[in-house]
Amino acid sequence: MANNPRAFDPRAREAQQRAYLAVPTLAEQFPGVDEVSVELRFMLPGGQPHSSPHKRIFLPDMQAFFGIQCPDRDCSGGGFDLGSAIKAAARSKRRGASGSLQCQGVKAGDPCSVSLNYSVAIRRGGAG
Repeated sequence: MANNPRAFDPRAREAQQRAYLAVPTLAEQFPGVDEVSVELRFMLPGGQPHSSPHKRIFLPDMQAFFGIQCPDRDCSGGGFDLGSAIKAAARSKRRGASGSLQCQGVKAGDPCSVSLNYSVAIRRGGAG
């Protein structure tokens, strides 16, 4: 755990908590959206998986915070922001979106090599 620069930076942790609390709930930001589910696949160069794929589900009463932390414990200042992709899908009335993002962090002085392949599914209520 001592090798994880994120674990001991209280300023970064506090800034992320403030950002999380500052965003509206999913219901406030996207009226009519009942659920946003995001499938996440973290990859290394060459297409090798970094970690097991997993899914995150956002419900109407949850904060609409779509920042995903880089899974590499040695990455500093990195992560992925799915906010733009989710907002575009929700506002255009599409049922989903998919794409790839590159981590913007640094690992041992070099750019982090982890990328994220994601798939977003939007479920709307009866009116949407």
